[in-house]
Amino acid sequence: MKTLKLIIAIVLICSVSSIMAQTAKPAATKMNYYFVMATHTPEQCANNLTELKDKGDAFVSKFYFGCHHGDHTCYAILQGTSEEAVRKSLPKVEQDVAKIMPVDKMTVAELQKMHKVMK
Repeated sequence: MKTLKLIIAIVLICSVSSIMAQTAKPAATKMNYYFVMATHTPEQCANNLTELKDKGDAFVSKFYFGCHHGDHTCYAILQGTSEEAVRKSLPKVEQDVAKIMPVDKMTVAELQKMHKVMK
């Protein structure tokens, strides 16, 4: 009788574990922030704008442009799972030339602590 109860308990535990594993939500992918600086020529400007517009107004609104001032460069802080993912979100002509650097928002205390550790 004890053996039967033990077997039933093991089967129930395995069943519950299996169900929980199947219904568990996948871990959220960590999003990081990246500073993006991408240059283009005056001739590429209109095509880049078309590609950006195709990604939607919300995406375009994340960019600042120097084009009006003779600096055909766009600047943005974008979120992505990786530098490569952010790079792929840019217009094709800018993907190879864009400078993309990971950045973090830090408090003054965090910056001071980091600099003390670096010394």
